[in-house]
Order: sequence, then structure tokens, then C-alpha cells
Amino acid sequence: MKLDMAWFLKCIRSFIKCMFVYALAWTGSLRRAERHIRHAGGVVTLTFHRVLDDASYGATNSLPGIIIRERTFQQLVRYVVKNYEPVAFGQVSPGDPSRRLRMAFTFDDGWRDSFTTAFPIIAACKVPITLFICPGVLGKTTPFWPEQAMALLRTARPQRDKDCFSENIESLKRNSDDRERYLAELKKHTPKAATTSPVDMTLSWDEIVKMHEAGICFGSHTDTHQILTSIPTSVARTEMSHSKAILEQVLGTSCVTFAYPNGNSSPFSLRTAKELGFTRAVTTERGIWTSSCDPLTIPRMNVCESGVVGVTGRFWPPMFKYTVLWKAWRAYRTTTLNRRSKTIAHIKGPSSDHMSPVDTRDSLSN
Repeated sequence: MKLDMAWFLKCIRSFIKCMFVYALAWTGSLRRAERHIRHAGGVVTLTFHRVLDDASYGATNSLPGIIIRERTFQQLVRYVVKNYEPVAFGQVSPGDPSRRLRMAFTFDDGWRDSFTTAFPIIAACKVPITLFICPGVLGKTTPFWPEQAMALLRTARPQRDKDCFSENIESLKRNSDDRERYLAELKKHTPKAATTSPVDMTLSWDEIVKMHEAGICFGSHTDTHQILTSIPTSVARTEMSHSKAILEQVLGTSCVTFAYPNGNSSPFSLRTAKELGFTRAVTTERGIWTSSCDPLTIPRMNVCESGVVGVTGRFWPPMFKYTVLWKAWRAYRTTTLNRRSKTIAHIKGPSSDHMSPVDTRDSLSN
């Protein structure tokens, strides 16, 4: 009964969301967001992680927020090719207004389905993509802690739907100490070994070389996907430098693009990225990539199944526009307004210090 109620509430939320998106489309808000981004000379950078067929979708221990179904991804790519301009992340530069809105495709983590499932679709549609990978965890099954936690939870509580565990796992991303304690407790109280899934495997070097030879670009995602803001600076620098060196050695080309694990960056990681020779780095912050952006903190828009399908469960262009265009434009506007407010406050600050009480009252009355 509890599971049925959770499913019912999920359906209601999905329906309300679709109605809201329909209203945005009907009022022209989605078109306006797209037009504003083009006029700003912006590039919308998309983040993907996993592209899975239906069987793998049910078997994986990955969180729903990083998965898109194969058929949905295929429809999405075809839609982007028809209506927008797919661009290479490492080559495009934001700035001048464009006739067609530009979109850059990026993939994080280096899952094997990037090769087996996504790559054939990308190659057929001739869409340039950049994969950010972790050399230290290649060729392994379930190398990342979220999948390990999900495997333990599904083994300990097989009667519950895996969507029920997503919120718990998401909350652990913020604190590495809590995460380690939580995983230790799970292992302690799980009666049998966690059931891992063979679909949760990362790329092999052979697969990476094949994609590289076909024109796919690769960037660093650290060596073992350590959150750079939660480890010692010496370890963080090694994670960044070692992954860059390995990629350059194996692929025989410069590695100048970087993705911060979990999007977490700091003044140290930004400085280190610049010192190591990275010219572009991406975060998980929402927004559009404009000429005013710091090239080492480029915003991206995460894409998953629930963010691009309608009530029928099929790819729905208005939902795609809402997820990657409307939300990107809203985030850009918020950032721009905050920046202007800080600038105005900085300009007015010194002068207000010299105001007399009368001057202050006068200025407020005006």
C-alpha cells in the first residue's frame, strides 16, 4: 500500500510538472528563453552520464538522475541535430549571437554504455561529444560509491523500489565522512554480499582508443573521482595531474579539458587546473556558457530521463526545452542580477559611509 501511494504521488507530480511545461510552451516562454540565449551568444552545455536500454535500465544500481533510456536519447539527439547546432565543447567559443542555438554534448564518469549504446547513436548523427573519464577506475564494475550504496540497499531491502533510496544517497554527496560511516553500517547490517550488476561497468582503454580514433574527445575527471573539496590539497593536485598525464600518454594528444567531480570546485582547484594547463573546466552549476564566464567554471545542464519525457514516457520537446533552455536562462538571469547587485552595493558602499544621518534619510526618501 505504501509503495502504491508513493507511485501515485509520483504520477501526480509528473502530471503537474507536464501541465506547467505545457503552459510555458503555450505562452511562448520557452521560445523566448531560446531566443534570449541565442542573442546572448550563449552555448548550452549538456551533461549526460548513462544511456541504457530497457533491460539495463532495470538492472543498474545508478541513480535515476544520471540515466536516460536509449530510445529517448536517440530521439533527443535527432531533435537537437534538426533544430539546433551541435558543437564541439573543446572548440566552440561563446560570444556572437548565432542563428541556431548551439549545444555541446558532454559525458561524465566513463561508463561502458557510452561506447556500447551512446556512441553508435552519436556516430550515426555525427554529433561531437566530449567524455570526461577517470583513468584509475577504468574497466571496473561498480567503482563509484553511489552504485555501491544502492547495491547494498537493494540487497538488504529487496522489496522496496530503488527510487526510494535515491534521496538518502543524494544527501550523502555533501559529506565524505558521513558517506563512509553510512557505507560501513550498510555492509555491517547487510546479511549477504551486495548484488552488483554487470551493466555498471566502466570503459576499457581499448574502447576509449576506438572512440578517440573515431574523433571523440576525452577530458579529465580526476584519477579516481575524488571530491576535490573534501580531500587534502596535495591529494587533489595528484588526482588532477595524474589523470591528465595518463590520458595524454595513452591517447597521444593534449588533455586540456576538465570536469570537477560532483561539480565541486574551490579557489585551489581552479588555480591548480590553470597551472596544469587545463583551458576549460565544467561544473554542475546551471546556466548558459557566455563570453563573460570563467572558462574554468563553465555551467552545464544535467539531462536524465525524467527531465525530457512527457506523461506518455516518450521524448517530449517542450520538456527538453524546459529542462535545458528555460532553466538555463533562469539561472543565467539570477546570476547576472546577483552580480549587478553586488557591483552596485560595492560602488555605493564607500560613499554611504560618509553620509550624515540627514543625507541617509534624504537618500531613502528618494
